[in-house]
Amino acid sequence: MQTTTVFNNINRLVQGRGCLSGLPAEVERLGAKRILVITDPGLMQTGIPTRVAKLLSGFEVVIYSDVESDPSVESVDACAQFVKDNGFDLLIGLGGGSPIDTAKCVSILATNGGKTEDYLGIEKVPKPGLPKIFIPTTAGTGSEVTNVAVLSLKALHTKKGIVSRYLVADVAMLDAELTLGLPGHITAATGMDALTHAIEAYVSRFAQPLTDHFALDAITRLGRSLRTAVHFGANIEAREDVLTASLYAGLAFGSAATGMVHGLAMPLGGLYNIPHGIANAVLLPHVMKFNLVAATRRFGDVARALGETTEGLSERAAAERAIAAVISLSEDIGIPKYVDQLGIPRKGIPAIAKDGMTNSRQILPNPRDVTYEGLVGILNEAFSPE
Repeated sequence: MQTTTVFNNINRLVQGRGCLSGLPAEVERLGAKRILVITDPGLMQTGIPTRVAKLLSGFEVVIYSDVESDPSVESVDACAQFVKDNGFDLLIGLGGGSPIDTAKCVSILATNGGKTEDYLGIEKVPKPGLPKIFIPTTAGTGSEVTNVAVLSLKALHTKKGIVSRYLVADVAMLDAELTLGLPGHITAATGMDALTHAIEAYVSRFAQPLTDHFALDAITRLGRSLRTAVHFGANIEAREDVLTASLYAGLAFGSAATGMVHGLAMPLGGLYNIPHGIANAVLLPHVMKFNLVAATRRFGDVARALGETTEGLSERAAAERAIAAVISLSEDIGIPKYVDQLGIPRKGIPAIAKDGMTNSRQILPNPRDVTYEGLVGILNEAFSPE
């Protein structure tokens, strides 16, 4: 039984509608002069990065928009070289998980040297990076409050992570108004990513009272507001609820970790370029079914947090309601039910399972012991019935 717990937290969190207007004060507080805003081409089309630059007109500001979706180690190295060549003293990660994870890694490369691949793994970064502010414009990854960055290793067709205390933000700013223009399908995928974080953190072997609190709150918010945010995106209350859920899920899994939904989602991304949120969403009920026997009571709590009535049910039946609720939510927001609907062939199962067995950071927290045969079983269930 785990007797010692550790809760990882960020230095400063600013949250509220319109809070972006306080960005200049946060930059001033950090004593920065030359700032790089790290974002992606899609967000540039919204005008948000330009708006940020105008807010910071009293500082030297450059926008870097070459961030890839599911960034590769090579793209991060290129951004880091740009930072080194131009002498920035503050990074702003603006966008979804890809720009924020890129900014995290570039921060440590700027001060520690080397290549991104040198730091893959847990606590391999020797010293702090450049100061950094993270501003999410999607509600899903929770990356703005975690000590993790996930990157693509394209040559190996896989994804791996860096875990370090030095990836943690100096400031995270969450303004729900920035998510109002997010398309429904992206809202759905990122929202299910957040739900996966929360559920996996709650049933994790590393769960603790603080992570339990944030995880259950996140699940409750997503259960009541994600459908509205997807189908009525102008509803600011729903947007704010989902953004807060993503934040709380990030605070939960940042300390309790994730399990084998993520452990299998990373090979789906690396081998088949499936977007991370979609991979998590499709795999979630299938991995929940696998894990149910090892966390039955906790899955009952998940069902209730999702609004299910479990009074009079057995512990097992209540837990099964959680899986049914996740499937119902996914269907309502347009998430595919099976992995073959993503274009993945059944013959790919052995390679996916083999890659999944290399992800010890997900295997160890998973509530049920993980074997290669178990992963093959999950994946077989995740394909449409023949």
